[in-house]
Amino acid sequence: MSVTIVVPADRDMSPVSDDSPILLRRITDGLDGQPYLHVTEVPAGYHIGAHSHSETEVMIVLSGTATVGETVCPPGTLIVIPANERYEVDAGDEPLTFAVVRPKKASYEFESQ
Repeated sequence: MSVTIVVPADRDMSPVSDDSPILLRRITDGLDGQPYLHVTEVPAGYHIGAHSHSETEVMIVLSGTATVGETVCPPGTLIVIPANERYEVDAGDEPLTFAVVRPKKASYEFESQ
């Protein structure tokens, strides 16, 4: 058995794309029977637009606050998002860091702007 431990100093965050302020650290890839796990950092006030995933997702707010729908979620909040449920996330006045866990790798669907 292999245990993976990633402390904050070892996160090695990388931009999700060249023009995105979102940083991501994929911990496991969700392949070969592994769950999918990543940590995401977004700037204060950032809006993650409406999207959905093909797999149920558990989001854990690590720092900052996330607003999902009408609910403000402080650190320690667990948010369970069913597969194919459209949702948006807004970061509060501080940078937002959250972890995402899914049973396996998911496909994404973004709402066209």
